[in-house]
Amino acid sequence: MSEAFLYKAWYVAAWPSEVTRTPLRRVFLEQPVMLYRREDGRPVALADSCPHRFVPLSRGSLVGDEIVCCYHGLRFNPDGACTLNPHGDGTIPAVAKVRAYPLAESQGLIWIWMGAAADADPRTIPVLSIPHFPALDDADAYAAVGGRLSIAANYELITDNLLDLSHVQFLHPGLRVANPRVTRHEMKQEGNAITSYFWRDEGQVNGLLKLMGWPADRPVDSRAHMHWQPPALMTLDVGVTDVGRPVAEGMSAPSLHLLTPESRERTHYFFAFLRTVGKDDAALTEKVRVLGLQAFEQEDKPVIEAQQMNLGEAEIMSLGPALLAPDAAGVRARRVLRGLIEAQRVEAGSV
Repeated sequence: MSEAFLYKAWYVAAWPSEVTRTPLRRVFLEQPVMLYRREDGRPVALADSCPHRFVPLSRGSLVGDEIVCCYHGLRFNPDGACTLNPHGDGTIPAVAKVRAYPLAESQGLIWIWMGAAADADPRTIPVLSIPHFPALDDADAYAAVGGRLSIAANYELITDNLLDLSHVQFLHPGLRVANPRVTRHEMKQEGNAITSYFWRDEGQVNGLLKLMGWPADRPVDSRAHMHWQPPALMTLDVGVTDVGRPVAEGMSAPSLHLLTPESRERTHYFFAFLRTVGKDDAALTEKVRVLGLQAFEQEDKPVIEAQQMNLGEAEIMSLGPALLAPDAAGVRARRVLRGLIEAQRVEAGSV
């Protein structure tokens, strides 16, 4: 196993709506995986490679709960066992089996365990939560709009970007807070979790909260607090209040930013904007979706991909970057992740 990734962890594999009776190919941690649903709706994840000629099984078709390889017709059940060899006397070779990956549906997401199946425990799926907001497993309490981007960059570069929200003022016109009187930043670590806090006092409300109905004609205190859990799961608490007023009197527009490495230089970026305001307003949902894609797809993505092109195969910290105050949380997250990956290596006996 490569030491580039933490294998003993749950990663987001898909939004539930993405996994259907049509096989879906995804690559996670440099491993090709096929996702589909059984007839009873339960999701399945198998290595997307037939052990005969290594053709992607996702090119095949489902018969009941089993996948039939499109090339020579070998059939595999959801556990990865070959159940049919239509050639010769039908003997099934001992090596004709496919790796099955543990999956779980939780908090409106499908999670995958890329490490040893025996270590997978759904009770260890990270709990995603945002202060002052309904529990994320209570989908009736809020509206959500999101999606998935494929970004041609290492997932830790995207983590750096999300933990350092000072870039919003320069890269995201629709989300910036104009003319704040005071800007403050703080970083806190609790166990393996890190929070990067940004406050901007007595400024103008950003475009997202204006869309949601906050008046644009009076100054506000704004917050943007990004919470990180390894390997790369982030929840963002964004909100405003009238100047000097408590959070409970204000408005929140939190979001999810959940990264799953595809390879060393490509990442699945699952994101969602959440709100309790105008939950049934389809026009508002579309405006929020457009603003989110503007920020993530048209502003963040090109810059981070250009950064990756400049770095090539180099790890950014090995180049001795000029570090600024808002980099503290990203640097700390890298340190935590390196420690977890090193502990994984030692446990595996590859000292």
